[in-house]
Amino acid sequence: MGTKETFKLDLDSRSVRKKKVRSLRREGIIPGVIYGKGLESIPIQINKKDFELVYKKSQGTSIIDAGVDGKTVHVLVQEIQRNNLSREILHVDFLKVDLKRDVTVEIPLVFVGESLVEKENRGKVGQEATSISIKCSPKNIPSEIEVDISAIQDKHDVIHASDLKLPEGSSLAHGVSEDTATAT
Repeated sequence: MGTKETFKLDLDSRSVRKKKVRSLRREGIIPGVIYGKGLESIPIQINKKDFELVYKKSQGTSIIDAGVDGKTVHVLVQEIQRNNLSREILHVDFLKVDLKRDVTVEIPLVFVGESLVEKENRGKVGQEATSISIKCSPKNIPSEIEVDISAIQDKHDVIHASDLKLPEGSSLAHGVSEDTATAT
């Protein structure tokens, strides 16, 4: 896997709190917070268009160099809160990352290949998971993990989390069982 593009995002400290953040959203600004080990939480605000552009390109699995008050902080998008109806972004949580320590990230699964079961019209492969949590170096976070469904030869075959080809130096995250089914 090649080196990933570095993303930069300018953030501003935020003094507006609680219900007053609605006025920020009307101005095209998303409230958020940066937190992490050894860091006091920093309330921030981000230009909505800038964030959406970076998030779309980074797919949420890349380190972002966030500029806050003249300092650069390496962060990952930890959580995005959205309006249930409009899907508009309400708040973004960023996790400060130490580039020397492994992180746990949710990586999308991409299903490739063709199963013999489907080819012979004896059944349909079911995707049991759309993503999986792995632990890896922040510098080697994959944008996706491929699941080769051609391994499913008959209706009783299952592709487990332990069957996935994880990037070198990566492992399943704490709490993810090797028996977790990804495709059946």
